[in-house]
Amino acid sequence: MVEGRVRDVIASVLAVAPAEVPDRLSPETVPGWSSLRQVQLALALEQEFGVEVDPNVIPDLVSQAAILAYVREVAA
Repeated sequence: MVEGRVRDVIASVLAVAPAEVPDRLSPETVPGWSSLRQVQLALALEQEFGVEVDPNVIPDLVSQAAILAYVREVAA
């Protein structure tokens, strides 16, 4: 459930289909991933999950696993 929501948020921000979000998501595997998109991703996660993303953590949210772990931690 949470995995699908995270994948949908990532897909929306990075302008790819959810099925095209690579399992090994990273700035190197997704064309167009920029620092601006990174911030947009954090904002989208905040909106989707009703959490506040710590600005100090944003640079670490560069893989699907890291994003999922963070969302599970702060949304629990």
